[in-house]
Amino acid sequence: MVNKVNLDTQKTYLTSTQTQQNKTENQDISIKDEVVTVPEENQHKKWLVLLYSAGDNNLYSYLFDDLDELEKVGSDQNTHMVSIADQGNYGKQWKQAKTFYLYPDPQTGKINSPVIENLGKVNTADPEFMGTKIGELMKKFPADHVAVIISDHGAGWEGAVEDDTHNKFMSLSDIKKALAKAVEVGGKKLDILGWDACLMAMAEVGYELKDFAKYMVASEQLEGADGWPYGSIFGKALSDVLKVAQQMMLINVDVEPKDLATMIVKAAANFTHSIRTLSAVDLEKANLVAEKTNALAQAIMNNPNDFKTVKSIISSTERFYGTFRDLGHFAKLLANSNVSEEVKNAANELLNALNEYVVKEFHTNAHPNATGVSVEMPTWGGPSYSYQDTSFAKDTLWDEMLNKVNS
Repeated sequence: MVNKVNLDTQKTYLTSTQTQQNKTENQDISIKDEVVTVPEENQHKKWLVLLYSAGDNNLYSYLFDDLDELEKVGSDQNTHMVSIADQGNYGKQWKQAKTFYLYPDPQTGKINSPVIENLGKVNTADPEFMGTKIGELMKKFPADHVAVIISDHGAGWEGAVEDDTHNKFMSLSDIKKALAKAVEVGGKKLDILGWDACLMAMAEVGYELKDFAKYMVASEQLEGADGWPYGSIFGKALSDVLKVAQQMMLINVDVEPKDLATMIVKAAANFTHSIRTLSAVDLEKANLVAEKTNALAQAIMNNPNDFKTVKSIISSTERFYGTFRDLGHFAKLLANSNVSEEVKNAANELLNALNEYVVKEFHTNAHPNATGVSVEMPTWGGPSYSYQDTSFAKDTLWDEMLNKVNS
């Protein structure tokens, strides 16, 4: 597993004096830790931004900081901001998991927003729990558009989200089950699925989750640069973007899902010390990418005389972590190499598909050949046995091609 590198009601936040008054007048409003019902419940807004902060692990302090950043922006008349935040037994302000409705609060180092559900000791890496809770909040805080940001460890096609108390790490198929449940309970597809986690901008991940979200924002590389375990870095970029989006909506500028996804990637350019790659992709084009990747794999297998060249190109392809390499860079190298015309044509068709799939991409000079989408690409043998569980492996010849080329 890879550590995460470390993502009017014009209601101003209640002061402690106001809170004390309201405790007498209205028991439903509080900034204390008791569970409350906030006035915004069932109010329809333009956006619901939901941070799923799975901090029952060694990232608990970093994920707390992410939540703290988001609280500085908080909800407004056009935006619900909500977080399911688990701190396990590690947390300092609270233990275990709570759900917060975030109001704007400038204080650093403390979450002052009201607790709308005290969840206790839960398994945030359980698909049923994740899906049900996300779906319930989608119903409770209705909006035109929904962005869910999942913040924790990430390991690409191997999965994401670790819960130490329950010794559980979610596989990609677990995540698929969770999002399917969220869509079922919430009654609509997510507009944006954001990953504040390492290595999740993979073709395999997008293909697995394509039926449950319209756009996905994720990193090809490890996030953060401050040692091991890597610190959280997504919170500041996300809060900056959401503040701008709220200001736009206040003057009646509609911020569509594609706009917001693009804005998040653009904001990453301000955090190059920690964010080396970030991309937004259109998941409605995930089938096209899989189709063209499959065609390229077939073309390579049709031309065994090209195997040696293809194997060499794999070794030269931009690498991020382990066997995760850039799919677009691989296709570019193939299209400009001494291989058969069939392979070149297939590589160019894949490049065209990736151009449709990648809405916005950012990378630093540390990864000059990043194009926004990585893929499993070992330089020896084929992918591991567990790779066969991914839908991408089942529906394409990619793994079969790698086995043949690397044999």
